[in-house]
Amino acid sequence: MKKIYTRLCFIAASCLLCTSCDFLDVVPQSSATIDDIYKTQNKAEQMVLSCYKEIPNSFNPQAFPDWTAGNDLMTGWYGSVRWFHFKSLLYGLESPTSTYYSLWSNTAASYPVGVQTKNIWEGIRYCYNVLNNIDGVPNIDPQKLNYYKGEALFLIGYYHQLMLEYYGPVVLVESELSEGSTSAEMNVARAPYDQCVDFIAKKYTDAAELLPARWPETGNYNRATSAAALGFKARLMLYAASPLVNGNSAYYSNFKNPDGTPLMNLTYDKEKWKEAMDAAKEGIDLCEKNGYKLYGSPTSDPQTGKDNYHSAFTGPSGKFNLDNWNEVLLGNSNQSTVSYVIKNMAPRIGVKAYSGEGFRGYLVPTFDCISRYYTKNGLPWDDDPETKGLDPYEIAPGDSTVRFHRNREPRFYASIGFDRGEYEIQGGTRILHCRRGEEQQNDGDVSHEYQSDNGYFCQKWVSKADSYDWNAKKYTNSSYVIPFLRLSELYLNYAEADFEYNGTLSNLSLSYLNKIRERCGLPTFQESWAKAGGIPTGEKLREVLHDERSIELAMEGRRFHDIRRWKIADKEMMRYQSAWNLEGKTATEFYQLKQMKESGTRVFEAPKNYWLAIPLDQIQVNPNLVQNPGY
Repeated sequence: MKKIYTRLCFIAASCLLCTSCDFLDVVPQSSATIDDIYKTQNKAEQMVLSCYKEIPNSFNPQAFPDWTAGNDLMTGWYGSVRWFHFKSLLYGLESPTSTYYSLWSNTAASYPVGVQTKNIWEGIRYCYNVLNNIDGVPNIDPQKLNYYKGEALFLIGYYHQLMLEYYGPVVLVESELSEGSTSAEMNVARAPYDQCVDFIAKKYTDAAELLPARWPETGNYNRATSAAALGFKARLMLYAASPLVNGNSAYYSNFKNPDGTPLMNLTYDKEKWKEAMDAAKEGIDLCEKNGYKLYGSPTSDPQTGKDNYHSAFTGPSGKFNLDNWNEVLLGNSNQSTVSYVIKNMAPRIGVKAYSGEGFRGYLVPTFDCISRYYTKNGLPWDDDPETKGLDPYEIAPGDSTVRFHRNREPRFYASIGFDRGEYEIQGGTRILHCRRGEEQQNDGDVSHEYQSDNGYFCQKWVSKADSYDWNAKKYTNSSYVIPFLRLSELYLNYAEADFEYNGTLSNLSLSYLNKIRERCGLPTFQESWAKAGGIPTGEKLREVLHDERSIELAMEGRRFHDIRRWKIADKEMMRYQSAWNLEGKTATEFYQLKQMKESGTRVFEAPKNYWLAIPLDQIQVNPNLVQNPGY
């Protein structure tokens, strides 16, 4: 019997994607062989499921950077980088010899305390092992055989895409290497960016041909599908068309392999936007044909729109159901992550004095994020004729909060908790009191970490089902899935690519944007902009489309990647965030803008910090690897 790789012997019971599946060890650790693993369909399926386990948890402030390093969601200033690793990107602490994100290799001489480790290349190798051996499983169901192959192909594409987004051009793993592989076989150079895109896109296309649009059995909703494969392909193609990697000679004119092969195209190719349009349309058509749709129905009622949007994430009554799955193409259903996130987002309830127990409320939306939300008319504050002449930070006569918090769009109220605003938690709706001495205050003690440092709280992921019993010291949390990809993103992808390719928005793009708007109770794009003199053009329309995307996908981990592909991260990440005067006891005192306190000095250098560094230990053993520019 042919021995399988040593690491493969230790595949075990953990997968952040499919909590409905019980992943047992594939075979006893002491005797793993390929024959054992592929002896039965059940064991083979467990092997396939274990291939998911190297997917990073990007929805945890103590893990990977997507969620908290995009300037739309962040923790308070007090927590150290050891716990909140996004600060390593914020404060310029990443280098070829020190990283909090051990993805490319796990073999450096040392790592910072708290390093996040995933064996991405090993995960890819597992997938090839499936493809090379699963045909030999006795009596395997032919349909399941196709599904399992499709999952392996999807994950090969997905893992490469993750690395492409974090590191830029990567080494392409095109087959399963044997234990006796030569140095020439192992020491592979990075492939040019466009070649990486073509390789990944092909894996997704092949996977989509084998996978179901939906898994027929309950409990398998969060496994790869053809909808997920085409959805991630659409994301890939949009990134490939974007300014960072499409003709960026300013950053990458000297970015070459040792043999002189350029790793980045230096000439802008407009047709890449057409490819992105086509990929988005392909994904949308397949999704809509197979029953995928946005949660809730179109509405003109703001309250219904707010409920639609909020329930899309937490589920009605705090419980995810099949209707929610109609929008999610792939997600994270690890409920321990969900519980941790809720605990650290929700405001303190039940006591005025500081406590590390109960809800902590220190993972908060940034002032940038909050400012982007539209008015009730679906327009930016300064474009809406009803608000552009008003000071947003002024308290209207007889009111208890600033104008900034009034007459905003439904997604604002579904996502943001603010002083004297409604917040759903603990079985009902409460009014937050965020000034000094009040229940949701920041008390000013610099040693008290678990507090909001800007006067806001995140509502988007918290529901009435979330509560804390101070007597029993027990949390009751919502049960939901945090989406890696949902249908809204495909609609937004198409509209952005359409504009960049054609210079305007087609009727189809407008219809896609309006699906998103009408679900949350906003006027159509045309109706909103008619109030401001008509749909904008040129750079203004580009900015509007960026905002449409950043609002709809706020606090979901996409802005981290979007500001990079738009080539604006060096500006966005160097802008310090604002906060209210947390010492204020009265409305007049509280509503004074300050700079939010941070624990370090922001450092973001272009082109250096657009990608992570290639680990030095890998460059030392592989002479064909080149470092990313700037390191």
